[in-house]
Amino acid sequence: MAISGALNALKSSKLISWKPCGRVQQTLKRCVEASGTTLHSGKSSTVRLLPELAGKGRYFYFNSKSIPASIDYAQESSLCTTLSNDGVKIRTVEHLLSALEAMSVDNCRIEITNLDSDDSDLDSEVGQTQSVTWVCACVSVCVCVCV
Repeated sequence: MAISGALNALKSSKLISWKPCGRVQQTLKRCVEASGTTLHSGKSSTVRLLPELAGKGRYFYFNSKSIPASIDYAQESSLCTTLSNDGVKIRTVEHLLSALEAMSVDNCRIEITNLDSDDSDLDSEVGQTQSVTWVCACVSVCVCVCV
């Protein structure tokens, strides 16, 4: 199993848009989260970044539905980048995804929770979570090699 995991760390996922670069894939060592009022909707939400296995890629998770962080799921919107899948929309993903790319986090489960579990229009920008905030959060929990 360990050999299989190590080989997966060298492979690219079909859900992510980059080509293999010869380095092992990375994830976060521990969970990190931010809570606050969302930028566009004004709702109270929590965004949690969790470690993920090699080859899983970066993806958003809400209410048992996932949206890969891929251009294939981008939806036209003004003033922000929106990803959509299975009736769920997540807005303002660009700051968080930029931070994960800057920190070389290739695989990450991004969970979003809010008080209304029936909500399908979400925002990943909570409080003052600009890219630099997410970079600092990733540094605080460390980045490690995926298995």
